[in-house]
Amino acid sequence: MGFSKDIAFDTDRLHFEIVSEKYKQDIFDALTPVVAKFLPFVPTGKLEDTQGFIDYSLGQLEKGLDITLVASNKATGEFIGCCGLHDINDESISLGIWLKEAAFGKGYGTELIKGLEDYTKYNLDVDYLIYNVEKDNSGSIKIAEKLGYVYHNSFVRNISEEKVLNMLQYRKPNAKK
Repeated sequence: MGFSKDIAFDTDRLHFEIVSEKYKQDIFDALTPVVAKFLPFVPTGKLEDTQGFIDYSLGQLEKGLDITLVASNKATGEFIGCCGLHDINDESISLGIWLKEAAFGKGYGTELIKGLEDYTKYNLDVDYLIYNVEKDNSGSIKIAEKLGYVYHNSFVRNISEEKVLNMLQYRKPNAKK
């Protein structure tokens, strides 16, 4: 029950397509410690680990578990960040995003989430959407609240001895087509 590698769609300013080797260097360069602060992994500074991320993402796509996408500026083609539909099941989908530092504060995060919501609305039959954010990530919390997500619960993600994330889970019913 895998998904197609040809998934692509647009929003007002952004183009979304399945993550691929074409974006390996962009992803590697953009995944700074500042960007990764609230993400569930620690950047290693090794290009081969970026390849591992791409390979893993494509494997999850083939299994029908995740859809990991790259977002680029529709007008210029500039890499903006990555996003995805994760933990896909009949009941829910978890939305995730990250932006390169130069894209912070420009409304791209909201546009990414709305793009994922619209894709889900027309292509996947689930009851609700989940948006997990780290409790200190005020930008992502603002996105969740602006788009009508409601706080559901909190949990802790132990990433490593050095990195523990205190997560807030927001939920929103999936507006079906």
